Amino acid sequence: MHRFLLPLAALLAAVALGSVAAIAEDETSTTAEEVFVKEVQAEGQAWQYSGVKLPKGYTATITATGTWGINATWDKKVGAAGNTDYQASDAYVKSGAHEGCLLVRVGDTIQAFSKDDEVIRINTPGKIYFCANDVATNEGLARAESFVQGIPIQPAKDAHGSGYQDNDGVIKVRVAVGKTKKESTPKKTDGEK
Repeated sequence: MHRFLLPLAALLAAVALGSVAAIAEDETSTTAEEVFVKEVQAEGQAWQYSGVKLPKGYTATITATGTWGINATWDKKVGAAGNTDYQASDAYVKSGAHEGCLLVRVGDTIQAFSKDDEVIRINTPGKIYFCANDVATNEGLARAESFVQGIPIQPAKDAHGSGYQDNDGVIKVRVAVGKTKKESTPKKTDGEK
């Protein structure tokens, strides 16, 4: 009897350990991420490419640190949220968002940081771009060509002021890319329709 129980116990242990190993492997593959860091230049009147082309089925988690100067008349530099005392007019890249905030673009969708410690998640496949929310001018457009792989931002018809010309500094952006976690859906039983 003991000769039978020992191999059975070993077989059961191997099955159990194999199951544990399979679960750990699945968890690792869904939580593994690749991290990219980009310094976004405040004076760049261009959508600055992050180096990330988000594939379908993946999520980009974006955070930002640092400060930049966006308006020479302000007595302070601002973080990713921009100057929370001022809402951008129609002449800005994204009206209604804070002046000087960090903007994130994928395709035609633009999101704005509203807090310095905000986390933005992107699920839309495509290239991820960044810029400061400021007024695009003709002068700034001429300098936009210096941003390799950037998309120049065309000036608005009613653009005024110095726009990106008086900006300085960088915001450091961290983009963590990982597989999108699928929501588990309850399985129907025979009694459910």
